[in-house]
Formats: sequence, C-alpha cells, structure tokens
Amino acid sequence: MRTFKNLFFFTLLIALFSCQQKSEPTVHLSGQLIDLSSGNQVVMSYNGASSLLGKSRDIAITTDKSGYFDTTFVLTEPGYYSLSRNTIYLSPGDDLMVKITNRNTEAEFSGTSAEINTYMKGRLFPKGGSFLEAGRNIIGDFETTKAFIDSAAMTRQAELDALQSTDSKFKELESMRILADQINSYISFYSYAGYAIRQKGLDFELPEREDFMKSLTPIVAPMLSQLNSAEYLDVAVVRDIFSYTSNDELKDIWFNGLTIPERTKELFEASDYSDKLSGSVSPELIDEVTVFANNMANQDFANEMIKKIESASKLLPGRPAIDIEIEDTDGKMVKISDFRGKVIYLDFWATWCGPCIQESPFFESIAKQFEGKEVVFLPISTDKGKKEWLDYLAAHEKQLKQYHTVDKNLSEGWDLKFIPRFILIDKDFNIANAYATRPSEKNTVEIIESLLD
Repeated sequence: MRTFKNLFFFTLLIALFSCQQKSEPTVHLSGQLIDLSSGNQVVMSYNGASSLLGKSRDIAITTDKSGYFDTTFVLTEPGYYSLSRNTIYLSPGDDLMVKITNRNTEAEFSGTSAEINTYMKGRLFPKGGSFLEAGRNIIGDFETTKAFIDSAAMTRQAELDALQSTDSKFKELESMRILADQINSYISFYSYAGYAIRQKGLDFELPEREDFMKSLTPIVAPMLSQLNSAEYLDVAVVRDIFSYTSNDELKDIWFNGLTIPERTKELFEASDYSDKLSGSVSPELIDEVTVFANNMANQDFANEMIKKIESASKLLPGRPAIDIEIEDTDGKMVKISDFRGKVIYLDFWATWCGPCIQESPFFESIAKQFEGKEVVFLPISTDKGKKEWLDYLAAHEKQLKQYHTVDKNLSEGWDLKFIPRFILIDKDFNIANAYATRPSEKNTVEIIESLLD
C-alpha cells in the first residue's frame, strides 16, 4: 500500500512538473511610468519588423494615478518595445523594474536585463539624423562631420562590447543598429547641413542633392551588404535604411548587385498596402489587399495585414461610426454619439501640430457658415496631457466648444496615425468619410451641404 502511495505522489509530481514545463514563458514588468499618459493606461508598442504593418503585438499597461504598475504578460521570443521615446529590450523570463519618463536618458532599470536596457538609453533617433542629433553634431563639411560620425560609432560599439550580462543575438542586432545609424547619419547630412550653415556660421558649400546622394554610393554600398539580412529588420533604423529600396532615384545606385531577401521585399510591399489602408479606403482597395495578404509568405506579416484589413473595412462609407468619449474644458464627459441626428464634422488636432493650428481658423469659419443648421463641429485635442491643451486654450481664444480625448478607440477604431485628421459622420451616425477633406479645401462646404440634403 505504501509503495502504491509513493508511486501515486511520484506520478503527481511528474504531472505537475510537466505542466510547469509546458506553460508559456512570461515577463514580469513593474515600476513607474511618469507623464506618459493623462489616463491610466499606457501602450507599450512592439518595435520589431511587423510593427511597420500593425499593432497586434502592442501591450497595454494599466497604471494607478501616480503611474505605478505591476504586470505580467506572455512573451515567447526576445523583442524591442517602445514606451514614449524609450526603447527597451525584453526576453522571456525577464523580471524588470523600471522608472520611465518622456526623456529616454532619465530611465532607470533594475532586475534582469537592467544592463541591456541601461545601454538602450543611449539609442539614437533616426528622424533626428542619428549621430547628427538634429544637426547639432554637424561640425563642418561632410568629410569633417563623417570623421565625427565614425568616431561616435566606434565609441558606441565599445560600449556595446563592454556589456557582460547579455546574449550574442542582442549584440549582433545592436551592432547592426550602430552600422545603420552611421548610414542614416551620412544620408541625413544633406538635410541638416543648411541649418548648420545658418545657425553655426559654418563655411562650406553643398553640392546638388542628387550629386551628394550619388557620392555616398562607394561609402554606403559595402555597409548595406552587411545589413542585408531579414533578421535585422527588427531594428527600426535598419528598416528605415532599406525603405530606400523603394526609392526610384537611389535603389539602382545604392543597392545595385544586392539580392534583397524575400522577407524584406514582402515587408515593404505590405507596408505600401498598409499605408494605402490608412488613407481613403474603398471596397476595391480592400479586395486588392485581401488577395495580397492571402498569398503572403511570412505569417507574422500576414497576421498584421489581415487585422489591418479588418480595421480599414470598418471605416468604409456607410459603416457605423466608431464612438469615442471626449471631455470638454469643464471636465464634462460626452460621447460623439450624443450628437446623433446631426451631421458631425470632427477635427483631431494637437497643440504641437503646426498644420493642425493652420487649419483651425478654417474649421471655425466653416462652423460659422453653418450656424443654425443640423451640423455640429467638434475640435478634439489628442494631446497626451490635458495641461498642455488647457494652457494652449488659455492663450488662444476659440469660438467653438473645445474637447480632449485619450480614448483608445481613436487609434484602435479610427486608426488615427496622423493629424490633422478630419472625419465626417452623417445624421444616422454612419461614416460619410473617415478621411474627410480639410476645412481649407474649397469643396468641403459643398460636401457638408450634400450630407444635409
């Protein structure tokens, strides 16, 4: 009898151990996110290759009023994620505590992968010209500045090589990031050189842009051959560099002789379709992209495209409008569906957006033309914080009632990727145009009148 009991407990232990072995690997992430959202939810965006197409791998983090959080989620493979201007690297099994603000250099880490993510605080920004840092590091003509870029890249590589508690895969990816940042810096020199000449009083002449880009060929072509692997697409700046394969002017001189991996080609072809789906959509476009998605070779890309198609299909004219919650300057919450029965013209803007500010007077002018008619004009700020919005309104008089939103349906439902963005909803609360004309365009008044008729 005792032997049977011992055998029973031994079998039970094996079963429990097997269950544990089969459970999916997770990441435990905790700490504080400071000033990253005016609500209690912050999106940690996946920043690997498929993020160019969609957001299905993003992770929502719920915080308390002070930004503190404690969350665990399944992660089956290492990857890059973005929190505001911070890029962090997470691996299955990580237990990481963070303190993160909008300034990546202020981030603090402890726990597993702390060393890696402390290193990642120094990540450069492609849109800032990487090592050029928005032109601040242009110190002379191209050759002089190139010497600085190359020296800075060597310093960054030495910092990477000095890391102790990391794996070879991370170091390989980050070495490719440094290489891509170098290339991006060379390319960006032309864009920032004019600024440097004016602001710093530097004395050198710029060639014609086409001549400058061609002159880079013997420098960048050998470097591009090192980057030419689909596995490096998880690094954002590598994706930026290989997006030039779609540039008719440059693809034949920089990439001549390179055999671009099929996965790379499919990513950028899918990206073109994804961009089209983020504009004015039609049933014909939906059908075309569906055929493409059904024949994709890379399942992770196909998954994002299918979700993108589903999202875009919801924005076709005649589909029910997606409701969002908005807040007025007195703190009163309403929904845009509360204005059902009238034509609704939405203006999504932000205080930092120059084109948005330029459209605002036109929006108010059209609203005045339609006073007393069954149409409502709703200017809705998408600023992350209410304070910036309210401070702006205090300094700029507005005729229309103003609103603010952090509703997740703005991105998940309306696929808001750019501003200003204007939307027209008919009296039955159906979509008239999810990508409506701007108020400054001549035919906007006519379009609104047609909805009233």
